[in-house]
Amino acid sequence: MTMNKALCALTTAVLVALATPALAQTPPTPGPTPGAAQMIQGTWRMVGAQTQAVDGSGEITYPRGLHPTGYIIYDEHGMMYVQIMNSDEVRPAKVGPRQLSAEEQAKAFSSYTAYFGNYSIDEEAGTVTHDPQANTNPRQVGDVRTRFLEITPDTLELNTFNTGADGVERITRRMWERAN
Repeated sequence: MTMNKALCALTTAVLVALATPALAQTPPTPGPTPGAAQMIQGTWRMVGAQTQAVDGSGEITYPRGLHPTGYIIYDEHGMMYVQIMNSDEVRPAKVGPRQLSAEEQAKAFSSYTAYFGNYSIDEEAGTVTHDPQANTNPRQVGDVRTRFLEITPDTLELNTFNTGADGVERITRRMWERAN
């Protein structure tokens, strides 16, 4: 290799290395997920949820606590059902009246998600879309939710990207393992 070719190769390598942090700012988009429409069918148990800046900086937060519990079911007819309960909430004592106080009701409502509806898979885009027909929060009925999909026969991630008020783009990963 001549000196000019070696210098050109080194310069290219340095430029690529310098550009890499800028590229890390762009959210990753999963590629095609062939077979996802069949693979997703079944029952999945939630094993965690976490949010972090897309570029890997900053702390990881746990929007559902460290040990959320929940299940999501996808059937062969295009219907899905999900229920998730945050893990780090202090549960009301099991003494006294069964009816929760207004404060306890609000806390319980904010720590629980449940909805069902139709779903569709776009294997080329690597996404699953939920179209809720009912929801514990009635304002979210019909709010279509698209998640980037990462799937193996035994694991499922439903990921979203959002930009916070601080301008930082974050990824939220909802992690599941096959339950059946």
